[in-house]
Amino acid sequence: MAVVVSGALSLSSIAAEFGGDAELSLSAFYRGAGRVPAAGTPNRDIPASGAISFSTFRGSARMAIVDYEIIGGGGGGGHGVGDGTASGRAVSGGATAITSAGKQLVSAAGGLGGLNGQAPRSGNNGEGTPYGPGGAGGNVNSAGDAAPSLSYGAGGGGGGGDNPSTYDSSGAGGFGGSAGTRRIGSIEVVYGALLTVSIGARGLGSTAGYRGGDGAAGFARLTWDEKAASFTASGSVSVD
Repeated sequence: MAVVVSGALSLSSIAAEFGGDAELSLSAFYRGAGRVPAAGTPNRDIPASGAISFSTFRGSARMAIVDYEIIGGGGGGGHGVGDGTASGRAVSGGATAITSAGKQLVSAAGGLGGLNGQAPRSGNNGEGTPYGPGGAGGNVNSAGDAAPSLSYGAGGGGGGGDNPSTYDSSGAGGFGGSAGTRRIGSIEVVYGALLTVSIGARGLGSTAGYRGGDGAAGFARLTWDEKAASFTASGSVSVD
């Protein structure tokens, strides 16, 4: 909770935000000296040395609220078969996670890979997400399509099956991959904290028979103090 912007301001209220007690002098709260973080837009008016006044602490804060939007990688599409059915499923998507100082703060699971050779028909699309559609399912005797790369977290299309004929039986199609889990919320971190974002990998489509399409990788977007950082690949950002 930030220091008050208006009204009465005391050493005790400053100490309540940044640590310490009211017996400390105001100079104990220089920016970057141990109690007040060096980083953070709300703290930029607090001096690091020299003259210091109560007014510079109005609206200052030790903690930042970071809003997040994350989604895990999409599952791959299952393969279709020319005759009969198959077992197993395609590779599932990886989880997208945010960590700080080795501690995981939040994560979003990847989508399940589609089942191989179990669908009663061809053309089983991968599951879409708010970012776009999943991969198209393959027609008869055709492979499924990969999810578009900008359809973050979407599933890959299932491979097509085969129609029966005089000389063979029908073949089951593959199911499309499931979408990754999408999570929206907020976390509280100390200003200056380094947040590491691990983007969930796309699930690979099964390659046997009429192959399934690959899912799309995950995505993350962080916002705080009118600043933003988006991730389509793993990386890190300092909350300053």
